Amino acid sequence: MRKIPGLLIAVAILGLTSFAYASEGMEKVKLKGDFRFRYQWEGNSHTRGRARIRLRVGAVVTPSEHFKIGCGLATGGYDPRSTNLTLDDGFESKDVKLDYAYAEYSGVKGMIVWGGKYKGIKEAVWSTSDLLWDSDLRPEGAGVKFDFGSVFANAGLWVLDEEKTEADALMFYAQPGVEWHMTENFGLKTAVAYYNSISVKGRVLKHSSETNTLENDGLKYDYDVWAPSVKVEVKNLTGFVPYIALFGDYVKNPDPDQENQGYLVGLKFGNKKVKKFGNWQFKYMYRGLEKDAWLDIFPDSDTYGGKTGVKGHEAEFKFGLAKNLALGLDYYNVKQTDLSAGENPLHLLQVDLVWKF
Repeated sequence: MRKIPGLLIAVAILGLTSFAYASEGMEKVKLKGDFRFRYQWEGNSHTRGRARIRLRVGAVVTPSEHFKIGCGLATGGYDPRSTNLTLDDGFESKDVKLDYAYAEYSGVKGMIVWGGKYKGIKEAVWSTSDLLWDSDLRPEGAGVKFDFGSVFANAGLWVLDEEKTEADALMFYAQPGVEWHMTENFGLKTAVAYYNSISVKGRVLKHSSETNTLENDGLKYDYDVWAPSVKVEVKNLTGFVPYIALFGDYVKNPDPDQENQGYLVGLKFGNKKVKKFGNWQFKYMYRGLEKDAWLDIFPDSDTYGGKTGVKGHEAEFKFGLAKNLALGLDYYNVKQTDLSAGENPLHLLQVDLVWKF
């Protein structure tokens, strides 16, 4: 019975796209997706190797001039920070769930209003890395995005949890930013985000990594944080390295007096995007995220299981094997910062083949 919801979602998406095609023509429908085959090795107190897959399929329908409706399916279970499926259990059928479903309105120039389960966290707010946000997260609620060329802003209200007998856990966010192109090939982009968590203190949210400080079986602190981000890039260079970028994210939670900050600094060079044979890209990042700097339900799940209270290195290399096919190597060397529990360094290597369509 647990496979039926995924099947019903698939039928709904197929029905929606078929209706749009029959009534308005295929130009009203955009389909996209990707498939990833991964080998993952990790070593901590013990070593583990496993094969994993990910499939994502989505559709965007334009029912009228200023409206878009998007919906998508993805492999995975109930963990919002992972769409991976491990190959195991004697060829057992795998789960498919609703990844996102949203509507957008763009009738006012420079503004987009959205509502629902949005298509991606990095579509709702801008950041340079996954220090705060795992890329698989799909925020739920409503938001608005402004883009006036060199000035942009994001704002909205998200639902973190709903309870029948107590106040809902919510998050309000606002992020103004600027993008400055000093020359055709040199640019700077920066923004400051403010995240206001509502009715979070005193409770434990679902999918916690169990690293935030608790008091009386609930979160001890509020998480009303400031998070600036900055990226400097040089593009259209000649020679072997056509693109270079320096980037960083920072976060501070003013409620606790200690263990309340986080940062990431990184360097990326090669091709800006890997789309065809011969394109390549290398990225290096160093991060530190103290245990109460940020809610432990959100950080990148590949970085020590998405915990706070960690620091370490990540190096990633991508190479284009063909159009829309890339090989990726991603290595993490991360340890815990709580010395009373021991550093317990984690080494993680992911080897990916990714097809986009």
